Amino acid sequence: MLEIAVCDDDIADLECAVNMLHKIFTSQKIAYHIEKFMSANQMLENISRIDIGILDISMEELNGIKLGRKLKEKFPDVKLVYITSYEEYCMQVINEVHAFSFLCKPLEYDKLEMQMLELLDQLPDTGAEKDFYKVTDSNGKEYLSIKLKLRDILYFEYIKRSRKVLIALSDITYEYDCIFEKLVEELQPYDFVVNCRGNLVNLRHIEKIKGFTIYMDNGKELQIAQKRSSDFREEVNKFLQKNS
Repeated sequence: MLEIAVCDDDIADLECAVNMLHKIFTSQKIAYHIEKFMSANQMLENISRIDIGILDISMEELNGIKLGRKLKEKFPDVKLVYITSYEEYCMQVINEVHAFSFLCKPLEYDKLEMQMLELLDQLPDTGAEKDFYKVTDSNGKEYLSIKLKLRDILYFEYIKRSRKVLIALSDITYEYDCIFEKLVEELQPYDFVVNCRGNLVNLRHIEKIKGFTIYMDNGKELQIAQKRSSDFREEVNKFLQKNS
C-alpha cells in the first residue's frame, strides 16, 4: 500500500490537496493511504512510514524545507513534492532537499495529476506478492483468494483454537488455512523470521527491540522466545546490514 502524507497549516489548501490526491490515486486503481497534518511537528511525531510527502513550504512552526530535511534523514527513499505561493523557493527546494517536484498554489488538478503519475513511474518496485486462498478478513468478509504485497504484512500468527493463520497488516487482519511450517520456509527469502512459536515477523516493520519485546512500526508489541533470541537478533543484524 502506498503511504502518502500531506502537511499544510492552511486547512482549505490541505483539504484541497487531499481531495485531489484521492481522486488521482482512486482513478489509477492503486492501493493507497493518505494522512493529513496541519503541523510539521505533528507529522514527524506520528508518521512511521511514508512513500510520498506533499509539503507546504511556508509554515510558521517548522517550514517545509526543514521538514523535508528531517523526513529525508528518517526515510531516505521518500519522494517530496512541495506546494507554495512563493515561486522564489523553487531552486532552494530542488537544491537543498532534492524535491521531486514543485507546484504553485492554488493547486491545479491537471498539474498535480501529471506530477503524481511521473512520480509513480519512478518509485521502486514495491516487492513480491503472494496469493492467499479461502480468506476471511477482520470484518467477517470472505474471499476465495486475495493477493497481498509481502512488504505490507507485519506478521503472521498461528491461531491454535481455529487452526488458522492470521495475517496482520497495519489496518486490517485476515485469517486463512495454512500449514505454518511451510509458510515459514516459503517466506524466509523475504526477510520474515520466527520470533516465537507460531509467530513469523516481517523484519522491515520492526521499529526497535528492547529485551524480549519487539516494537512494530504500527505500535504493536510482539515477544521473542528466549531460546530464539540469539538467532533472531542475528537475523535482524543481517537485515540491517543488508539494507543500510
